[in-house]
Amino acid sequence: MTVNHIFFIALVALALLWFGLLVQEKLELVHLGQPESRGGQASKRWAGVGKEVFGQHRVLNDRFSGTMHVLMFYGFFVVSVETAIFFLDGLFPGVGSPGGVTGTVIDTAFDIVAVLVLIAVVMAAYKRYVANTPRLVRNWDAGLVLILIALIILAQLSIEGFQLALAPHGSYAPLGSELAGWFRQFGAGADHTGLTISIWVNALVLLGFLVYLPYSKHFHLLVAPFNIYYRNLEPKGRLPALNFEDETAESFGIGQVNDLTWKDLLDTYACVQCGRCTEQCPANQTGKHLSPKSIIVTLRQQLEEVGPLLEKSVASRTAEEQERVELPLAGGAILQDDLWACTTCGACVQACPVLDEHVVKIVGMRQHMVLTQGEMPAEAQNVFRNMETQGNPWGLGPDPRQEFAQAMGIKDVSRGDNPKVLYWMGCAATYDDRARKVAEATVRLLKEAGVDVGVLGALEKCTGDSARRLGNEYLFQSLATENIENLNAVSPEIILTTCPHCFNTIKNEYPEFGGHYEVKHHAEYLSDLVSEGKLVPQTHLEETLTYHDSCYLGRYNGIFDAPRDVLKSVPGVELVEMDRSREQSFCCGAGGGRMWLEEKEGQRINQNRAQEAVSTGATTVATACPFCLTMLKDGVQSLGEEDGVKVRDFSEILADAVLPVISS
Repeated sequence: MTVNHIFFIALVALALLWFGLLVQEKLELVHLGQPESRGGQASKRWAGVGKEVFGQHRVLNDRFSGTMHVLMFYGFFVVSVETAIFFLDGLFPGVGSPGGVTGTVIDTAFDIVAVLVLIAVVMAAYKRYVANTPRLVRNWDAGLVLILIALIILAQLSIEGFQLALAPHGSYAPLGSELAGWFRQFGAGADHTGLTISIWVNALVLLGFLVYLPYSKHFHLLVAPFNIYYRNLEPKGRLPALNFEDETAESFGIGQVNDLTWKDLLDTYACVQCGRCTEQCPANQTGKHLSPKSIIVTLRQQLEEVGPLLEKSVASRTAEEQERVELPLAGGAILQDDLWACTTCGACVQACPVLDEHVVKIVGMRQHMVLTQGEMPAEAQNVFRNMETQGNPWGLGPDPRQEFAQAMGIKDVSRGDNPKVLYWMGCAATYDDRARKVAEATVRLLKEAGVDVGVLGALEKCTGDSARRLGNEYLFQSLATENIENLNAVSPEIILTTCPHCFNTIKNEYPEFGGHYEVKHHAEYLSDLVSEGKLVPQTHLEETLTYHDSCYLGRYNGIFDAPRDVLKSVPGVELVEMDRSREQSFCCGAGGGRMWLEEKEGQRINQNRAQEAVSTGATTVATACPFCLTMLKDGVQSLGEEDGVKVRDFSEILADAVLPVISS
C-alpha cells in the first residue's frame, strides 16, 4: 500500500465523516420542530416523487431553466457511475476501470453527458450573471457550485483521455479518444504526470463539493426528494387548526422557529432559492417588500442561529442568548408588514419546484401576532369586532338574508323551511349591493331549472375565512362551530356557494370540526345544469370576454373549466385568455383578509390585474367570486376604462342568455 493510497483512503474517510456530521447537525435542527403526521398514502407520495423529481414537472414550467436543470439532473446519474468507478479504483486498485465493450459504453455515455452538463453550466451562468434574471441572486455560492461542477466534468474527461493515451487498446470514447491522441504527443512521462494531477484534482473537488454541500443552498439536492415525498396531501385550501384546549400552551401561532413543524423546517433546507415563488407573488410584483423566498431563507438562518440556543437549558443561556431566543420572528427577523402584505393566493406554493409551503408559515406568524402579541392592523381590529358582535365583517344584522329569501320567493331555514339545495349566501351577497345582483341572477337560474333552493336566513354567519387567514384562529373556530351546529341540524343534501372563500372553508376546513357536507360552487352547479339541458342559453350576446380565475376556486380547488364552459355555451360570446390564467392566475388582491386592509405600498394589486384584463381587448371581464368582482371593478375604474369594459360574474352573463327579460 503506497503513501498516496493511504492518503487517498484517509481523505475519503475524512470527507465522509465531515459530511455525515453536518447532515446529522441539520437533522437535529429539523427535529426541533413540532410533531406533524406526514405518513400514509405511500403510493401517492411515490407517484409525486416520480412526477416532480424524476419528471421535473414544475422545474420545466420555465423552459430555459428547466432544460438546464434536466441536463444537470440526469447528467448527475451518468457522472455518478463514472465517479463510483473512480473511487472504487482509488480505494481498491486491483479492481481497475472497466474495459472492452463495457468500458466503451460507459465512457461514450459519459462523454455525451459531459458535453450536455457543460452546456447546462454555461446556460446557468448566462441566466444568472449575464441575463441578470431578477429572481436569481448573483452570489459567490451559486458561482462556486457551477465552477465545481465544471471542474469535476473536465477532470474526469482528462482522466479518461490520459488513461486512453497510456492504454490505447483499452476502450473507446468519442472525446476521450480525441484527447488521448493529443496527449500522446507529450510522451508517456507527461501523460503519467497529467493523469496523477487529474486524479487528485478530481478527488479533491469531488470530496470538497461533498463537504461544502450542507453549507450551501445546493443541500436541496439531498433534501428535496424527501420534501416532495412528505408533501401535504390534505386539501390545498385547508390550514392546520390550533388547539385551544391545551392548557399548557403559553403562546399560539409561530413565534419562534421551534413553533414550526419538522416539515416546515425541512422546507427551509429544501429551498432552492430559485426565486420562482417571489416572481409569482402578487404583492412582490406590485412593489411590496414581501418575498416568499426571503421568508423561507430567513427561517433557515434563524433555525441555524437560534436552534443551538434552544437546545441549551434556560439556566445555561446568557442574557443576550435568552433575549435572542425570546425575540419573535414577526417584527424581529421578519417584518410584520411583509406578513400582512400576503394575500394567501398560493401562487408561491404552486410555483415552488420542491413543494415548499409558504402560506401556512405566514398565517402561523400572523396568528402569533394576533393571538399572542395582540398586534394587528387597525382595519383588522374593526373586522374582528364586527365578526364577534354581528357575525360578519360589515357589522350589520342578519335581516338582509331573510329579506332576500322573501324577495326571491325561496325557502328560509330560519323560518322552518327545508330546501333540497341550501344556498349559502355569504357576507358579500348579503351586505354588498353589487354582489347581491350575482346572488339574484344565480337564484333565478336555479328556479328556472326547477331547483328546490333556500337559504339559512338569520342562522347564517360568516364562515370565518378572513378571520382565520388574518390570524384570528380563535374567532374562526367560534364562527365555524356555530355554523356547523346549524348546518348539522338542517342536514342539507347540497350546500351551494357563490363565494370561493365560503366554498373552500365549508368544503375543506369545516370537516375538521365535524362539518361534513357535499359542497358545490355555483360554477360547478350551473355548468351541470347547462350540460344537462336544464338551462339553455338562447339569446345571442356579441361580447368578447376574458375570465379571471379566483385563487380559491382555481388554484386551491382546481375548478377552472366549469365557468369557462358556461361562458362558451352562450351564443356569440368570444372568450380570450389573459397571459396569467388558470394555475398561473394573478390574484385580485382580496384574499387572506386583504379585502379589508388598505394597500399602502407600491401599485394596487387589483389595478395590475385590471390592466392585464383590459389589454386583452375584452369588453367584459368575467369573474366567479364576489371579492374578485369588487376588486376588478375598482381596478377597471382606477384605469378610467369603466365605460368600455364591464366586470360581471359569469352567472349574470348566463342569466342574460337564459332569462333576458328577467335579468334585464
